[in-house]
Amino acid sequence: MTAEDGGSRKCEVSGMFDELRQPLFRYFLCAGLSREDADEGIQETFLRLHRHLQKDGDRSNLRGWVFQVARNLARNQHKSARSRLSEALDGNLERSNAVPDPDGSPEDQAICNERMRRLHRSMETLTPQQRECLLLRASGLRYREIAEALGIGISSVGEMVQRAAARLNEVL
Repeated sequence: MTAEDGGSRKCEVSGMFDELRQPLFRYFLCAGLSREDADEGIQETFLRLHRHLQKDGDRSNLRGWVFQVARNLARNQHKSARSRLSEALDGNLERSNAVPDPDGSPEDQAICNERMRRLHRSMETLTPQQRECLLLRASGLRYREIAEALGIGISSVGEMVQRAAARLNEVL
């Protein structure tokens, strides 16, 4: 490996970071992670991307690969959080996951928080695969990329996104 290869890889990872940081952040928040855990998830995702490229891993669909890693990290975070949830919950978890508008009034923040609670409750009515398809689509992935990230067919992705959207319309 030459220094030029390392510089090229660094530029590639940096460019993808600039492009995908915000969609990944939204994905992690929608998946129920706190802002801090979302930031850590983004860092870990791009660290793994760097290692993947360093080992000359498959480059055919890096966006899909990145979101597949993010999905696995979110799932692992939920598993480890469940094991640590022996302490009493007094609502701090709910408040830490809320994303209030810093410029909004208290009324605006209350409305935003209520909408987020309703959306999260509605998302829980979806099947896990429907939820994943919808979250990945909302994060900007194309059906082909979602199919590759989840290991399912493109037509299945379209069907799940459509059913999930219909279910959310029904519930909301």
